[in-house]
Amino acid sequence: MKTIFILLISLLSVGLLQAQPPPGERIPEKMNLFIQKRMRMSGGEREAFGPVFARYQKEWRETMRKNREDRLLARQQLIELQIKYRKEFSPIVGEKRVVQIYDLQEDFITILRDVQEERMRDRRGPGKMGPPPPPRRF
Repeated sequence: MKTIFILLISLLSVGLLQAQPPPGERIPEKMNLFIQKRMRMSGGEREAFGPVFARYQKEWRETMRKNREDRLLARQQLIELQIKYRKEFSPIVGEKRVVQIYDLQEDFITILRDVQEERMRDRRGPGKMGPPPPPRRF
C-alpha cells in the first residue's frame, strides 16, 4: 500500500513539474526574443541587449503593479522609465532604433492580448455569449 502511495505522489509531482513552462518559454524571455528577432540584432547586440532589457522589464512590471489604480500616473512613470533606459539601449542598438524597442514591446503585448482573447472565445464555444473581455488598460 505504501509503495502505491509513494508511486502516486511521485507521478503527480512529475506531472506538476512538467506543467511549468521551461525557462526559455516564459513571456519575458519570449518578448526579449521577439524584439531581438524583429530588430534583426547582431550577436553582439543580442548579448548586450538581453540583460539590460531584463532589468527594464522588471522595472516596467513593478511600475505597472504599483500604479494599477492610476493609469495616468502609470503612463507618466512608464515614459520616465523609457527615457531612463534610452540612455542604456542607445549604445547597444543606436539612438534611432531605441524607440523601435518600445514599439515592439507594445506590439508583443497586443499580440499576446489578442491570443488570450481568442482562447477565451474558443473556451466559450461557438454561439455562446459570455461576458465581454476586460477593457484594455493602455
